[in-house]
Amino acid sequence: MLSCLSLAAFAQSSSINTFSPYSFYGIGDIMAQGPSSSHAMGGVGLGFRSPISINTLNPASFSAIGQRTALFQVGLYGQNYYLKSQTTRSSYNTFNVSEISLQLPLAKGLGVALSVSPYSSVGYRIAQSEEGSDIWEDVGYVHYLYSGAGGVNTYRAGIGYALTEWLSLGVEMVYYQGNITRNFQQTIVPVTGSGYYLGMSSDNQEHVSRVFADFGLQARLWNEGNRALNLGVSYSMGGRLNSRVSEVVMHGPYFSAVGYDEVVNRQYRSGFRLPHILRGGLYYQGEKFSAGLDYGYGGWSVNGADDKLGVRYRDTHSIAAGIQFIPKPGDVRRIMNRWSYRLGARYDQYYMVIGGRNIDEAAVTFGVGIPLGTRAVNNVNVGLEFGTRGTVAGGLVRENYFKVSVGISLFGDDYWFVKYRYD
Repeated sequence: MLSCLSLAAFAQSSSINTFSPYSFYGIGDIMAQGPSSSHAMGGVGLGFRSPISINTLNPASFSAIGQRTALFQVGLYGQNYYLKSQTTRSSYNTFNVSEISLQLPLAKGLGVALSVSPYSSVGYRIAQSEEGSDIWEDVGYVHYLYSGAGGVNTYRAGIGYALTEWLSLGVEMVYYQGNITRNFQQTIVPVTGSGYYLGMSSDNQEHVSRVFADFGLQARLWNEGNRALNLGVSYSMGGRLNSRVSEVVMHGPYFSAVGYDEVVNRQYRSGFRLPHILRGGLYYQGEKFSAGLDYGYGGWSVNGADDKLGVRYRDTHSIAAGIQFIPKPGDVRRIMNRWSYRLGARYDQYYMVIGGRNIDEAAVTFGVGIPLGTRAVNNVNVGLEFGTRGTVAGGLVRENYFKVSVGISLFGDDYWFVKYRYD
């Protein structure tokens, strides 16, 4: 488990997990949370409870684990981005770890879980040239290059306890950690090739290290046989990230032996805040058919606005819905009758207003869960997602993307917790 956590942390810090000009601001794109099985259902699952599956969307679900059960999940994803503005087009591919989690029982109705997953990601490379003819004629070609990479990961340790057969509570300590690098370069190429001009470059390094907490509740509203209707609620603490920022700005002449000079060299604490996030949802679980509906609210407007960059932070609303169907769960002759077929959709509001325009996202998802045995404990979950975000109006960018997620669930009921009578 420790080796996998180290691998996940290295993977998140050593590669670009997103490719979007919208990650230029704030802490970047907020990544989808939850297990791979949830991703194929639009991301729903606040009310989902199972003794053989880890539900990292709600710590109250940890209490559902069996007393002789050990659960381990790992998720991977790959994403293709297709970006379009009024003048240009581009594309990019990413691949990374989405989640690694382990869950164990402590007693009847009491379970613990450890997990690591990406929370936000920064990845962009924007090139721009000066378009004024007077600049070309009198000075030369002025080029600007903006680039950024990195992100914030979450390391979670949670516990869930069943107060009664119909009510469970959970709490989770969440450690936010990561590094974000943003660079800017301005270069000038003289038309005549003589003389020199001052160029500029900047390097911004942000280090995040902060601990908050999440809380969860699950209540069984109705139960009849193998069918149940659950209510799930989760709350994430907000607060100032207080990340350390190191900023260096330099300028100097081109085509000259004179070196660069430091204009700015400072260290300070960022005032960016994570919002209070409240989520709620209903989940119907049956032997063959399951369905869920989730809603989320995030108070991102606490970060105010940056008039210089033309960015305003706003409160967000999101909604997701998904269904799952298993033709014949107990069919040992035809394996595809035991497969879980999933379908979902979601709508999210981006937490920034850029240039006076909202950046909204909509996606449809579908996938399958493939059992590796007759008890559906060990399984492989495959999900596909097609989505779009943004607009080409106002000089912005529309992003169309295609995402593939793969999750593997292992272990289940095992002999780890059985005491041998004879050696």
